[in-house]
Amino acid sequence: MRDLVFTLVFSVVLLFFAIYPAIKIVDFFNKNDKLSNFQYNLFTVLLTISISLMGGLFLRFF
Repeated sequence: MRDLVFTLVFSVVLLFFAIYPAIKIVDFFNKNDKLSNFQYNLFTVLLTISISLMGGLFLRFF
């Protein structure tokens, strides 16, 4: 349980730093494939959350 809490705490902090890379990655895919506004926003949010969770896991276990 402590591992989960520590991982989520680290991930919440990294949310602010994960926004910029997520926007850049979705912009790259948007150049090749025109996405609707809904898809663009959805992919950005999901990618931001996944990047921050990966960073939180990295900080917790390494």
